[in-house]
Amino acid sequence: MLTRRKAVVGIIALLIVGFGIYRGTVSYRARQVEEVEEERIIPVVVTNVEKGDIREILYFTGDIKGQEEIDVFPRVAGKLLKNSVEEGDIVKKGTVIALIDRDMAGMKFEPSEVTSPIAGILGKLYLDKGAGVNPPTMSPAMGTPIAMIVNMDKVKVVIYITEKYLPRVNKGQGAEITVDAYPDKLFKGTVTTFRPVVDLMSRTTKAEITIPNPGHLLRPGMFARVNLVVAEKQGVVIVPIDAVLESQKENFVFVENGGKAEKRIVETGIREGERVEIKEGLEPGERLVVVGQEMLSDGMAVRVME
Repeated sequence: MLTRRKAVVGIIALLIVGFGIYRGTVSYRARQVEEVEEERIIPVVVTNVEKGDIREILYFTGDIKGQEEIDVFPRVAGKLLKNSVEEGDIVKKGTVIALIDRDMAGMKFEPSEVTSPIAGILGKLYLDKGAGVNPPTMSPAMGTPIAMIVNMDKVKVVIYITEKYLPRVNKGQGAEITVDAYPDKLFKGTVTTFRPVVDLMSRTTKAEITIPNPGHLLRPGMFARVNLVVAEKQGVVIVPIDAVLESQKENFVFVENGGKAEKRIVETGIREGERVEIKEGLEPGERLVVVGQEMLSDGMAVRVME
């Protein structure tokens, strides 16, 4: 009888211990589930979607040139007697630039004048006194240039456009030009020449930007950066480019809605720097996720961080 009573007590004790272990296991698992659920709440930073203005810009570099740059040649052969003007001088059409001594053995001639064919600035003198000169005969390459005259009332920059962007460029488009000499000044220009033929070797075509140059601040030889505006829109939805993700040839973003991440397929438009136009998929005022979006999936719980 005593043995039987001991057995019952032992069984009861085992049941109590087992129930305690079970309760502890259930409690531990519940805590694990809570921790997992808490881990799934992703911290994010959001910004309100807004409308604004945006431009698409192509970037080029080139060298400043005068609108007209003309080499001046003598009309006769001989020796340079003297240069009548100095580099940088303003000249008018017909101004005497140099005198040529065309004397020959036993013969005397009046010095021959070399005159400027256009008004502008004497950009360069090629020769010193005493140098032998010849007029161009069959081609200018066979003659001896005396000086270069530059018309600087307007200047130009030549750029080369790859065939990919040819449909985006047209005569009359606006351009913005900057030079190192005036880093805080923006010069405005226009596409005035656009060659329709693509070079077979470089796969580029040539375009010319003309820039008004009052005060002659822009000088031939300066290095120029050209921003060519090929598209411009006002009052469109614009977001940071990093907020837009790509998967399986789709562009998408996440918006925060009631503490949840909502995936949106979007159609992008033109891009300017770190901003991009959203043509479809977002509305002004929505809360766009801009930090933490790479960790999200549709419907995931999020916590908005300040």
